[in-house]
Formats: sequence, C-alpha cells, structure tokens
Amino acid sequence: MFTLLAGKSARAFFVGLISLTGLMSLILIFIGTVSAPKVYASGMLGIEFKGGAYFQNLSGHLKIGNSINGYGPTNITPSDIGLRTTKTEPMFKVAFLMLYDNRISFTYVPYVYNGSRVLSKKIDFNGKTYDVNTDVTSQLDIYSYKMFYTRNFDISNYVSIGLGVGVDLITVKTELNSLYATESKDVNLPIPLMGVRLRISPLNDFSFVGKFQGFALGSTGYYYHVNVGVDYKAIGPLSVFADYVYDKVHVDTNSVDGSLEFEGPEAGLKLRF
Repeated sequence: MFTLLAGKSARAFFVGLISLTGLMSLILIFIGTVSAPKVYASGMLGIEFKGGAYFQNLSGHLKIGNSINGYGPTNITPSDIGLRTTKTEPMFKVAFLMLYDNRISFTYVPYVYNGSRVLSKKIDFNGKTYDVNTDVTSQLDIYSYKMFYTRNFDISNYVSIGLGVGVDLITVKTELNSLYATESKDVNLPIPLMGVRLRISPLNDFSFVGKFQGFALGSTGYYYHVNVGVDYKAIGPLSVFADYVYDKVHVDTNSVDGSLEFEGPEAGLKLRF
C-alpha cells in the first residue's frame, strides 16, 4: 500500500484508486432505496463547508535510508532532531450531499513541523552522518488531500450509520541540515481507504459523530484515522463542531521504516446549504 511511486506508475496507480472509489460509490448509492429523510437528511442536493483549527501533537519514530555493511540508519524521534511536537494547523473540508443519503467529501490538512538543536547522539539519515554536538535544523512537511464517499443508512429517527470508500494522497518531505551535510527525502503515498461513520442525534440541533477510516496491507504498512466529536446547529445553516482526532501511519518500504502519530482536538464552524 505504501509503495513509493513516481512518474507514470504513480499517476496510473492514483487514477486506478480514483476509478475504484467511483465504482464502489455507485454500488453503495444503489444499495437499498431512498427513504424519507430522517437523521441525515440533506435534501436532493446540498453542499457543506467545514473549517477550523487542529491542535496537533506529534509522536513516533522513523528510520530514513538503507543499511550498508550491516549498519543501518538511525531510528530517530522528533525530539532527537529538535522537531516541535505541538502545532496548531488549519483544516478545511468541502462535502457534496446528494439524494439525501450520499456524501462525497474533500479534506485538506497540513502537518508542518520544524526545529533545531545540537545533537546528543550520532545520526545516520538517508546515507549522511551527523555527529554528536552537530548543530542541525530539521523539517517535516506532510500534506493530506483526502476524497471520501459515504453512503448513509438510517437505523432509526435518531441514529444513522455510513459506509464508505476513498483515497488519501499524502505528500511527505523530511529534511536534516547542518553546516557540513544536507539531506532530504520526498515521499508520495496514495492510500486507499475504507470506513464507517456513526451519527446519533438525541436532539434536533445536537449530534454525536464518530468516524473510523483506514487500510492495511501486510507488513508494508497501515494507516488509520479516528474522529469523535459533537455538532451543534447554532442558527440557520451555521453549526459549531468540536472533535478529537487520532491519526497513525506505519510504513516499512523503500528506505522508510517507522510510525508517526498525530492527535489532538479540533474545533470550528460548519455551513450547510
């Protein structure tokens, strides 16, 4: 799943994932019949804008590079290279609502971290060696562009469940610089997704929302996203939301081995027309 792709093969793989997403979306759209609008009713056509702040916390570890003569790259944590571990970033989502129960969303989230420190241990990073007491600057830039289709099913007047498929295109750049060495690693990860969404609305203007999305493929890696929160319809099309988000990605392929976790609350406003 996390095989690093480039050029024509990357484009072909991504187009294939989009095609698969479209096919699964059509299948889910025609499962069952369109019933009277209940918990998740949005009308025949609609659009939703969601934006806010994501208060991220970073943890995990990575090894960048190949083993040479039995010596491999250093397993580094964010604090080893001076990366900040807390950050506030914007998040934006646009969702198109169709035939009451169908939802296609597009989400953008940046994960941008940088820092500096004097190394307390020797680090081998993508073939370059940085000795103890070397002054380094570090950068970790991750951008997530997600498309996800959900087909919602009403369980009762107060509960709905959604099943969906999608794809998350993640671009990653890591960089470690010193006066004597500069090295970087770029990665593109088109990740297929499957997921489930639960919405409970005990009151007309108040809802609990839970969401899980993820995918795994053997020992190559896995990714999952968990989101739990509340929505409150303040006035007219305007709502307020507050969520807790947990994301984890693990990869072991193409000179990259490790896991990163991002978690924290997010809050903002939502407009639905």
